[in-house]
Amino acid sequence: MAIEKIFFLLKPKYLANLLHNLFLNMTTIFVYMLIGLAVGYVGGYAGIGGAPFLIAFLVLVMGVSQYTAQGSVLTMMLGPMSLLGIMTMKDEVKTQWKSIVTGVLAYAVFSYFGAEMAFRFGELSVKKYFALLLILIGVVQLVPRFSKPDHIAKIEKIPVWWMFLIGSLTGIVGGLFGIGAGVLMVPIFLMGFNMKKNHARALTLAILLPPVSLGAFIKYQNEGAIDWTIVITLFVSYFVANYYGAQRGSRANLQTFKRMYAILLIGIATVYWLQIYFQHS
Repeated sequence: MAIEKIFFLLKPKYLANLLHNLFLNMTTIFVYMLIGLAVGYVGGYAGIGGAPFLIAFLVLVMGVSQYTAQGSVLTMMLGPMSLLGIMTMKDEVKTQWKSIVTGVLAYAVFSYFGAEMAFRFGELSVKKYFALLLILIGVVQLVPRFSKPDHIAKIEKIPVWWMFLIGSLTGIVGGLFGIGAGVLMVPIFLMGFNMKKNHARALTLAILLPPVSLGAFIKYQNEGAIDWTIVITLFVSYFVANYYGAQRGSRANLQTFKRMYAILLIGIATVYWLQIYFQHS
């Protein structure tokens, strides 16, 4: 029996299929690694988690389901993915530890309820709402009247009770759409509270350091909506690139960042709606 099995494994057809599948798997992992590097750099540059870009790539390019993309990205956030980025802004982080702890706890708990809502709504509805959220965030970045004038003094800290409210609300939205704390909090800190750019980036990156998406992870794991190959590959590549993005972002022009960020989000949302239209028309 053992000899027959060896001969079977050596058959040209079997070997060809094996090599073909191996090539496809390696190619897929390589592509995941490239997007992890690119989004990790952007995430560090902008002080955000980069989740919208990761989810959109997995869904629109790689054909992953919305739930699996969201669950995998949220699982990736359990690791210390922003550690290297935080190392470039240690002074800004030290002064905000109360806000950081509050934000982490609030987001971690309330993200579970957001994830619960996602599976109640259904995948198509989540896709539509995800695209609308990206457009909303992008428009807020582009419209000048949402930003406070430069002559108004900028703050360096967020009151703890405000941080609890922000962490809770963004936790719900994050669990619902698979988006990390950063992409939701950065616009709030910069435009709602007129916070200094580097302090806002340091705060969001610090909140992303602990397993902030733990609550949502529990729900997505129970639903079987996590691909561990995606999780591990994206985490490693994102982790490395995030450090270099954070170094460059600390010297970047804020207005340039806002425009680039907004255009990318609106572009992603447009592609989402086109996909939904052609798939269900």
